[in-house]
Amino acid sequence: MKILLRLLAVLAFLIITSGCAVTNSYGPYMGKVVDKETEEPIEGAVVFLRFFNDCFGPTTSFADAIETLTDANGEFHIPSHRIFTFRPLCGWDPDCEPIVFKPGYGAFPGHIETSIVESQGAYLPEKKPVTIKLPKLTTREERIDNQSKASFTSKVPYEKWRNLFRLRNEERKNIELKPFSEPM
Repeated sequence: MKILLRLLAVLAFLIITSGCAVTNSYGPYMGKVVDKETEEPIEGAVVFLRFFNDCFGPTTSFADAIETLTDANGEFHIPSHRIFTFRPLCGWDPDCEPIVFKPGYGAFPGHIETSIVESQGAYLPEKKPVTIKLPKLTTREERIDNQSKASFTSKVPYEKWRNLFRLRNEERKNIELKPFSEPM
């Protein structure tokens, strides 16, 4: 009887842990950020990616994030990114959730006039160059409204989104709003 109970315990453990999110690799991601109207490259835009676990039921759990800035040609490259977690009964969300932001421009994907030329929806495809078009915002009201489009609700450690935080505060100063306090 003890052997049967031990065997059942081992079997139960294997079943429970077989659905655990342990590691996954994403990327690489590459592309160019341009002005929607002029097609000119946008230098210094932040490309911020968040990755999630799909957990039991309709919930997700933050796994990791990474960011980079576009170069003088508006280009960005985020190398393959491996994430390690241990979350029982969780798998991996197959797509990252991006935010692309530059002060004075509509934030992708929140602003209705932004787009990825080579893709449908709000996700960046892996291993495929993309062109992200951001509209120039011309009024203070547009820029104030755009503030919420470069924000997120998951608990991302500050060191993972320093550039996005800095650029959001730069924009707030440009439109005469109080900058956000630095997160802990």
